[in-house]
Amino acid sequence: MNVPRGPALRARANPRLLDVLRERYGIGIASQPDVKDLGGSSNLNLLVTVAAERYVVRVYRPWVTTARLADIQRARETLDEGGVSSPRPIRTLGGMSWTSVDGRLVEIERYVEHDATMDSWERLALGLPLLGRVHSLLRPLRSSADGKRAPAANTIAAPAALSWTLAGTRRIRDWGPSPTESRLVAAAEDLARLVDAAERHVGSLPRQLVHGDFWDNNVFFRAGQPVLVTDLDFMGERPRIDDLALTLYYTNSTFTDDQVSDERVHRLRGLVDAYDSGLDEGLTAVERRALPLALARAPLCFIGMVAATDTEAKGRRLAAEMAEDVSWALDIARAPRRWQDAFA
Repeated sequence: MNVPRGPALRARANPRLLDVLRERYGIGIASQPDVKDLGGSSNLNLLVTVAAERYVVRVYRPWVTTARLADIQRARETLDEGGVSSPRPIRTLGGMSWTSVDGRLVEIERYVEHDATMDSWERLALGLPLLGRVHSLLRPLRSSADGKRAPAANTIAAPAALSWTLAGTRRIRDWGPSPTESRLVAAAEDLARLVDAAERHVGSLPRQLVHGDFWDNNVFFRAGQPVLVTDLDFMGERPRIDDLALTLYYTNSTFTDDQVSDERVHRLRGLVDAYDSGLDEGLTAVERRALPLALARAPLCFIGMVAATDTEAKGRRLAAEMAEDVSWALDIARAPRRWQDAFA
């Protein structure tokens, strides 16, 4: 796990970028484009409208190499050809699938109209079979070392979870934690140790390329149906259940009403089955037993990220956001059998 720091901040829209669109793509030559920042935690994503045409211009952070971008584009092409609608880059006037501006890679794709994202139980039930299909399509794909390893990611591998967590809790102790923060430190360390001990008995799981962030505004819907799977920024090689666990983690974190109730366990099991229905090769019994542990491990990634925050204020905000998630994850880790039996 690596979280790059330093000057590699998210890019900003500037006149030079619009000049590149004109010079290298022929976009906006006849009229001034209308530009809107679509957001995104990693890249700059701009909606550029020229007359009746709309484009998404993506500007990557400097740590994204040409080898990694080539792998991401190859993965998206594989998905699109396999029936999972995924964006394909518009070529430059010179025939390239990307260009660069100020040391950052840039690509352009056509904007896909949508009216919703995967942020409800109903759309999750439709989206999870797509994640299974994504994993089946990516499974045979081979990539470069840069493609296999995301420079920044929102998941932490099982073997590194304990040390990663302890780095974050040390940072919290260093600033003189409040009583609430001290309770978070104790809970996070208990969680990390329980998950570490339990996952040592899981054994090695098959690794493959996975999406890396299958959630919310990375899965677009129109008229109730999924129309685009996008944003492979966190793509990497890891067990497929880690990718599934991340989606389940975001789901459980977002819908806060009954996070460890029998009803919640049942609903998450339904999503697991929906995912399984999209796989060419279904989840094994070992994977199903390991899945609750991967779910419990998921919030530890963000505890470790506290160590990489550049100010105490940012670290405290992140720590505060994680308290509830660590609490329910600890409930899973203390009684994993209940969840394993439910997911079997």
